[in-house]
Amino acid sequence: MKILMVLTSHNVLGNTGKPTGFWLEEFTAPYYVFTDTGAEVTVAHGL
Repeated sequence: MKILMVLTSHNVLGNTGKPTGFWLEEFTAPYYVFTDTGAEVTVAHGL
């Protein structure tokens, strides 16, 4: 199985003023579940 995880470095959602981003655990917890079960994970980081 192949999985693409997309992350962002933006702290505001467009021009809405709403905060965005992720907590590190929101990425690492599923990442390790996926890799521990043999999935191939690709991480993309949007600027």
